[in-house]
Amino acid sequence: MNFFEQQDRAHKNTWLLIAFFSAAVVCIIGLTVALIAATFWGFGQSTAVSSGSYMQQLQTSTLIKTAFAVIAVIACVILFKRIQMSRGGHSVAEMLGGRPIEQGTDNTNEQQLLNVVEEMAIAAGLPVPPVYVLEETTINAFAAGYDESDAVIGVTRGSLERLSRDQIQGIVGHEFSHILHGDMRLNLNLITILAGIVFISKAGRVALYSTSRSRSNSRGGLPVLGIGVGLLVIGSIGTFFGSLIKSAVSRQREYLADASAVQYTRNPDGIAGALKVIGSGIGSNMSSPNANECSHMFFGDAIFVRAFSIFATHPPLDKRILRIDPHWDGNYLTGKPLEEKPISSTAQAKNKIEGLGDLLKTTGFLDPVMVAIAALLVDSLPKSINDATHNPGSAYALMLALRLDTDEQIRKTQLSFIQGQPLLISDVKRYAQDTGKLSQKDILPLIEMSIPALKRLSASQYQQFKQHLTQFIFADKQSHLQEWLQFRLLSHYLDPHFNTGNKKRFARSYHSFSQIKHEIICVMSLLASESHNENSTKDNAFAQGLKRLNMSDAMRIADTELEFHDVNKSIEKIDYLVPLLKDEFLSACAKCIEYDNTVTPTEWGLLRVIAACIGCPMPIVNMPD
Repeated sequence: MNFFEQQDRAHKNTWLLIAFFSAAVVCIIGLTVALIAATFWGFGQSTAVSSGSYMQQLQTSTLIKTAFAVIAVIACVILFKRIQMSRGGHSVAEMLGGRPIEQGTDNTNEQQLLNVVEEMAIAAGLPVPPVYVLEETTINAFAAGYDESDAVIGVTRGSLERLSRDQIQGIVGHEFSHILHGDMRLNLNLITILAGIVFISKAGRVALYSTSRSRSNSRGGLPVLGIGVGLLVIGSIGTFFGSLIKSAVSRQREYLADASAVQYTRNPDGIAGALKVIGSGIGSNMSSPNANECSHMFFGDAIFVRAFSIFATHPPLDKRILRIDPHWDGNYLTGKPLEEKPISSTAQAKNKIEGLGDLLKTTGFLDPVMVAIAALLVDSLPKSINDATHNPGSAYALMLALRLDTDEQIRKTQLSFIQGQPLLISDVKRYAQDTGKLSQKDILPLIEMSIPALKRLSASQYQQFKQHLTQFIFADKQSHLQEWLQFRLLSHYLDPHFNTGNKKRFARSYHSFSQIKHEIICVMSLLASESHNENSTKDNAFAQGLKRLNMSDAMRIADTELEFHDVNKSIEKIDYLVPLLKDEFLSACAKCIEYDNTVTPTEWGLLRVIAACIGCPMPIVNMPD
């Protein structure tokens, strides 16, 4: 399956999960109401109290109130858990005791991990996710987040110390598969909705505990005892089926992620080697008290389960290895590093863009050549620029430097907006000397490299950053495409993190292009306008793109009437297309751009930003300036 089919499958699995959860809640409500009725009826019979009085207690309104109370309790638990998980991947990493690591660390193992993550993110067209280290001696890893904007990757200390670079890359490739295939959101949704079911058994334990602690021997406590036992049983049943659902959903996705890691790295020895080291006795179990709750997120089994258990969140280790290495002799590895494979300096000559249609086929896909190109890009950047992407303050200045105008008068106006900050002015001027020498195709990856550092700004600093960036952009009283691309990409990845934008969770979906016809016309008009010069060519390119979507009766919006503000709103709605329609939409965009049979770095960047903003990361490519 390609990226869009995987996303569609994840979308369907989410709704299937909701359906299973709804059925489980209905059963729990029914059982709880029956439990309360039976408890009070039985207690009434045993005390010889007239059945009439108990029938009054059990009238329909009482049972309805009980049902609504159960719903309210479960809803409140889910809401509380969702609030706990509001920061996406960061919430999970901190819940598991993770420690964030940053570029420039003195620890060579940690720096190696950061380099691997950075290279793979740039290659995939994703913002570089923050990386956490879990102080566990075993070998494990996870990717968590609602989407790529709040994704993080966590790796255990044991992985860093016992695995080679190739094996680390195999594990990271496995986790990038979960990011690209939409598994992360499903994983977080599993945590939140299962919390509501598990709470029922916790309520039963509380009821039993309160009864056992009571000093009263009166028979008035018997109904509470009966309810406590019943809730514990009902909650255990709910937990049983909840765990069953979680395990079933997780196992098949682990096979897929293993296969994807082999595709991304073209090195089966990497991920297979990591699994073999786990099997040597080092293991993958986690000591964190929250490991059970997050067990389905990990690379390996985080908690002990019996082999072939129906509750196993991962397939048996030997089966995973044999799928990757069919000729495996059954012997595990002790953790001895594999021979390193240096990146070929000729990789840059490969993966040249042949056409946007072919490029779209690699959406959500990683390739060793792409990773090599990303590594070469990082190495080719001036050291001052590379270092600046890893620090919040310098990344702030770097993003402003990208917008510093060459016109002296406009530049003066721009710098006046930050005149009270001499250090910032100095950094902006200094970085501008190097950014002016960069190739146009390197700008978007540079912005993506800076995302993790910018996320470490405070909320007030981010608001000031956006204000300064806006002032720099409009200092010439105009708005240009390159300025919009930078601002749109930064806003897309940073606004949700600072809660200044709409975080997409459960929302409506569009299953037809006709539902958002105006929005598609708006974006296609921008593509035609920015990709071609003559009005007649723009009209023909626009028509070519919409023909792909069977919308040939539409009219292009004139350049003078086209506003970036309208484009932003249109992209936000297009983001709610179902995955398979996003594939068709991006293909139509490519048709529009390629109407004149040429693709410039600016045109490629425009398509890449639009794709990123609708959750379809496009990989890095090598193309002429």
